[in-house]
Amino acid sequence: MVTRKIVLLLVLSIFLLSLIPCAYADVSDLTVTLVSQTPDPVEPGSLVDVKFKIENGGAETTKDAIITLHPKYPFKLYGEQASKNIGKLRASSTGADAEYVTFTLKVDEEAVEGDVELELEVNLGTNSVTFVDNQFLIDVQTQDAILDIVSIKSEPEQIAPGEEAKVTIVVKNAADSLLKDIKFKLDFDDTDLPLAPFQSSSERRISNLNTDFQDALTFRIIAKPDATPGLYKVPVTITYNDEKGNSYSLDDFLAVSVGGVPKVRPFIKKSTVFQSGEAGKITISIANAGSANVKFVELVLEDSEDYTLVSPTNYFYIGDIDSDDTQSEELDVYINKNRDTLHIPVMLKYVDSNNKPLQQQFDLTFDLYSTSELKKFGIIAKSNTSTFIIILIVLGGLYYYYYRNYKKKNLPLKIFGFTFGLKKKK
Repeated sequence: MVTRKIVLLLVLSIFLLSLIPCAYADVSDLTVTLVSQTPDPVEPGSLVDVKFKIENGGAETTKDAIITLHPKYPFKLYGEQASKNIGKLRASSTGADAEYVTFTLKVDEEAVEGDVELELEVNLGTNSVTFVDNQFLIDVQTQDAILDIVSIKSEPEQIAPGEEAKVTIVVKNAADSLLKDIKFKLDFDDTDLPLAPFQSSSERRISNLNTDFQDALTFRIIAKPDATPGLYKVPVTITYNDEKGNSYSLDDFLAVSVGGVPKVRPFIKKSTVFQSGEAGKITISIANAGSANVKFVELVLEDSEDYTLVSPTNYFYIGDIDSDDTQSEELDVYINKNRDTLHIPVMLKYVDSNNKPLQQQFDLTFDLYSTSELKKFGIIAKSNTSTFIIILIVLGGLYYYYYRNYKKKNLPLKIFGFTFGLKKKK
């Protein structure tokens, strides 16, 4: 009977002890949550406050809980210690009864966009737990996803009225994250704009562009046939999204130069001298055979062994030459001896319709002739001296014949039935 009472008492004691909470909490009863980061997201080079919530689902701890943050690049602690003592954790301190701890971190200026892991350790004296494996992630993101326009190139650089050109725009993703759905639109709605898309759309699209990568888009445009030369600005609108779905818009201008390539050419219009060893005047004309006007035209005669310039200067200012027009200058020259061809090297300097300075060199040539060739061409009149001498010789021969056969013998000369001269004496 006593033995039975002892067994019952022992069982009752074990049951009552099971109802008394253990004095040592197990780390398995701890739950740590990243409550917030402020700001969210955080930019490179900025400060961020990270707030953690520590919950204890077990018994009260016998020792203080030490919370230690182990920051890695691109984070570093800002103005405080890596470990914080939050005291003993009460039993069943969950929900509103939980403990909170906040750390301030500095983000490196060169940090790239993305979710970056934080490591946190909770130490309860003899027991500790470290939270890793991407349990706490901080969102780092630049404020603006930057899309750079690297270059804009037109082929040809200047579009002639009525002609087409290819305009290529090269863009680069300067952000730290992927850019998506990049759209380019050229606006040709302005009625004063003498440009239009040619055999293509005024919109282009790049589906994706990775960080530090670049891509090119090509537009075909045409200048209207009656376009006035000049520099025109075509509005460009660029829209795109980052990988978080944020939308961006960029407005810019595409500069397009309209103007025909100048077709300016000098030539020898006329000359009063055609053979070497003589002096005369030579007229040089400059023709503008292009569709655009040219301005500030200068003519410079360069040195040559073929002639000597008699005019007081080798520089001539011509001024403006309109399309389909000419201007001329007259030179006094002496052509050096023993020359078959006259070479006049000249340089033209001028400014096109878009104020772009240009210069060209030309070698103007002129064939020289002998005296006999000039007579043959009728440039020099043939001399009558030889003809006159021949006539005199013929007349002299006839007179000699007449004198010997008729006059000396005192006989009359009969020609075609007519009698000339003296009759015989009776």
